[in-house]
Amino acid sequence: MGALAASLCLAGTAQAEPRQAVEVYFFGNSLINHLSETESQTNVPEWLNLLARADGRSVAVDGQWGFLRDFADNLPPRPNWSFPGVRSAWNPRIERFGKAGLTALMVNPANFIQYQPPTVPYDGDNPRGESPVDAAVRLMGWLGTETPGTPVYIYEGWADMGGVAADFPPSMDDLARYHALNMGGYHDWYVTLRDALAARVPEADIRLVPVASILAELLTSEPLSSIPVEGLYSDNAPHGRPTLYLLAAMITYSALFETAPPAGLELPDTIEPALADNFADIAARIWAAVQPTLADGQDAAATPDTATAPAPAHMAAPEPAPEPEPATASEPTPEPAPEPESEPQQPETPAQPVQLAAPAATPAPGTIPALAMGLNGIADWSTQHPFINVMKTARPWIGHLSGQWGGMDEKALKAGGYLDEHGWPTGIPEKVTKLETFLFTDQPAEDTYLKSSYEVRYKGTGKLEIGGRAQKVTLADGMGRFEYEPGEGLVSVAIIATDPADPIRDIAIFRADQRDLFEAGALFNPVWLSRIEDLRAVRFMDWMQTNGSPVVHWEDRPDLADYSWVTGVPLEAMIELANQIGADPWFNMPHMADDAYVRAFAEQVKATLDPRLKAYVEYSNEVWNFIFAQAAYARDEGERLWGKSDTGWMEFYGLRAAQVMGLWSDVFGTETQDRLVRVAATHTGWQGLEEYVLTSDRAKAALGHFPQDDFDAYAVTGYFGYEMGGEEYAPQMQAWLDNSEDAARQDGQAQGLKRVFLDQYVAEHRFDRAIAPVAQALLDGSVREMTEVIFPYHAQAAERAGLDLVMYEGGTHVAGHGEAVSDERMTAFFKAFNYTPEMAGIYRALMAGYTGAGGHLFNAFVDVAPASQWGSWGSLRHLSDSNPRWDTLMAFNAAGDGGWQGRDPAAFANGARLAGTDTADTLQGTPEEDTLTGGAGDDTLISAGGRDHIHGGEGEDLLVLPGTIDGYTFEAVPGGLIARSNAATVTLVSVEFLEFAGDGLMIRAPSAP
Repeated sequence: MGALAASLCLAGTAQAEPRQAVEVYFFGNSLINHLSETESQTNVPEWLNLLARADGRSVAVDGQWGFLRDFADNLPPRPNWSFPGVRSAWNPRIERFGKAGLTALMVNPANFIQYQPPTVPYDGDNPRGESPVDAAVRLMGWLGTETPGTPVYIYEGWADMGGVAADFPPSMDDLARYHALNMGGYHDWYVTLRDALAARVPEADIRLVPVASILAELLTSEPLSSIPVEGLYSDNAPHGRPTLYLLAAMITYSALFETAPPAGLELPDTIEPALADNFADIAARIWAAVQPTLADGQDAAATPDTATAPAPAHMAAPEPAPEPEPATASEPTPEPAPEPESEPQQPETPAQPVQLAAPAATPAPGTIPALAMGLNGIADWSTQHPFINVMKTARPWIGHLSGQWGGMDEKALKAGGYLDEHGWPTGIPEKVTKLETFLFTDQPAEDTYLKSSYEVRYKGTGKLEIGGRAQKVTLADGMGRFEYEPGEGLVSVAIIATDPADPIRDIAIFRADQRDLFEAGALFNPVWLSRIEDLRAVRFMDWMQTNGSPVVHWEDRPDLADYSWVTGVPLEAMIELANQIGADPWFNMPHMADDAYVRAFAEQVKATLDPRLKAYVEYSNEVWNFIFAQAAYARDEGERLWGKSDTGWMEFYGLRAAQVMGLWSDVFGTETQDRLVRVAATHTGWQGLEEYVLTSDRAKAALGHFPQDDFDAYAVTGYFGYEMGGEEYAPQMQAWLDNSEDAARQDGQAQGLKRVFLDQYVAEHRFDRAIAPVAQALLDGSVREMTEVIFPYHAQAAERAGLDLVMYEGGTHVAGHGEAVSDERMTAFFKAFNYTPEMAGIYRALMAGYTGAGGHLFNAFVDVAPASQWGSWGSLRHLSDSNPRWDTLMAFNAAGDGGWQGRDPAAFANGARLAGTDTADTLQGTPEEDTLTGGAGDDTLISAGGRDHIHGGEGEDLLVLPGTIDGYTFEAVPGGLIARSNAATVTLVSVEFLEFAGDGLMIRAPSAP
């Protein structure tokens, strides 16, 4: 018999007296409180309140959105829920959490981390190596201190539907599988969590609210089985509709009040008739199922004959971002003071800044990612570090004249003939004491990834020096090593002397633990790849140095052999990245590039980009923006063609962009529709300007048609918050910051803090009270304007032109400008605010508004960059960073694109990065671009095709190649070979034997030079 039937048999079990009042705090997400844009009462607390009132009882509620690690990281709690007619359970302005008199605490884990036991560490970015149990134990440790003896309820919710049923509504078979999952594997996960917590925190009163398992039995039997799935769920996340939240509230009510839900609740028309007409019976069945779980914590829902289903693979998806916070979110408030003592106290440990460990960034199988991201420009001060060989981020050479710093820049060195075609010095000019470049400039100490041993390789004869923050430097015979720890300063690489007949060149610097990757020819830092590899698209505008680009001819392009890529990343590298991570590349054609350049660029993309990927092509960047040289170029060209006018620069942009798209279309021919997205961009805030781009009569006269006919997509920005750093808002910003700092000082004094302890407390809390009003001002101001006015306008403009609405850049523009740039306090606030949970909530609202208006491909600017007075552009501040804004972007990405473009999910697959051990290993590659590195054993490495990089390591290693030997050619390269066939291009190092899967032939690998 099922759980409900078993429970009915036990319904007579004696229970304690029902509670008359419950004061509950929820640590929850959308399984408890979903902010629907179309319906009300899509939450549990509101229904709890109605049930309690109908039963002559009372309930008070507060809560917050998040996930287990959020809650454990962000203590004391920060309530941000409110519900019509529901009394608040805690006012943090007047009392500390432990003094609120709460009678229940409810914790709601995410609903698709159940693909592995709760005792196993989270996948993805998990610096603590925590499991869900570990995170819950941290939370309960704090709760046990604050509210000892208060029951902690684990709210079961319901499983993610997305992987069980790819489409919504699901088929009948998929729905049956979904209900079985909720009664089986999903429910079992929560039983394991409860039992593990009971073992780890034996003093705690831990109870399970078995929502999923009871719901599943109710919904698979009459009368509720007749409810259409659309009457319960609004999507396959799945967010619920009022009927589902009422059922969940009835189960929760029974658990909290320890009594049956009242049979006489007056129900609105939004409740499905099958429940409304049978409400008393359903209430009794729910009580019968919950009642046996109350006496001793045993779970009656887990009867031996309960259906079981394994957690499906889709549950490896990341936790979605919490629902948008309401406009009435409470401000964080320090706890009230203890009685002052005669001696200054050590300050209480303050709530630390939220450091959310990012959810697993991988979309569920079959889900196509939704997010694009601009890649930060290459520079020695950048925190992006995308390349294994960090010399590719080196600053341009500077020649130091005797007795001074500098004196001869790279342009002068090149003009004097002192640099070869790839930028390597061929000699040192007279009166120059050394040539120098720099790496790792002012890297944040928090980026612990960078602390490492680094190896140096170089060719040539002369004297090379490495200094600055480099420690324990050894250099000899073309090799070297040094230790580096991030912090203020830089690492210098200087050529003191060089032999013109054999100059120092080909300097490479890489982490010692990435030696095998470097030797195998891999380009990209695997740590960086792990952060960006699941994106849908990457925009190369900054990598191509698009703004003010000097490139005119194909011969001007960057080359793979260039000593540094700070002036532009080679096309080959950009294509290799797109292929390796399975992401659509977005290329920006230089504004002065001639037709031959455009055609050659397109030909190389057509020949080498994975044909399953689409190339986004844009002419230059923000040609409307006179900050950049391309705007002046367009103005001059417009005047040359048509004379002076107010609109000529944008009409020329439309004309030349259409011509560029025409060249790409000529190259791709019949593949254009499947492999290209041709982009026209506009000034998002200048409504009407797009008409001069898309429908210029003067451009039509030159083209024979309107420019809009040559494009597929119409691109806008999604920036908000510029106003916060301007002169008009400055008085209000200063008032908020003053009030917040004064409040922090008063709070510290109330705690008896003095002198250095008080100053420390104020420094740590001076911005706490400013965060909420600034966030609210943004939501009410530029974010609302973007979502309610600007995005809908441009959606209509795109529709008129027959184009998809996409985004080329977007996100926070909360930074000082004008005089505010030099305001250190405002800069510090903006740098902190841009990575708060409140900022994450603003992003959620912005992205929801954008997609709601019909927009596709939200494009965050940028991936990794340090925050500064000029802006907090980096979604990550460094590679070791973890923050709520990033988590929200990754959750948006993983949620999928809703089927836009009808793409093959396999196009977005990543290559494998596998490393062996000291024993004999078998490393199996994929059809994508893989990196396989063996260890000390006799390894077997198997290539399944694609552009692979293979390093056998020590031992006698075998590489298995697809196809037969007669389909391959071999090219000797320094240290290894490149094996090429129609199916594979494999760079191999330290591999002794080759086997060909097509005919089983094995040979000894040709010797490497």
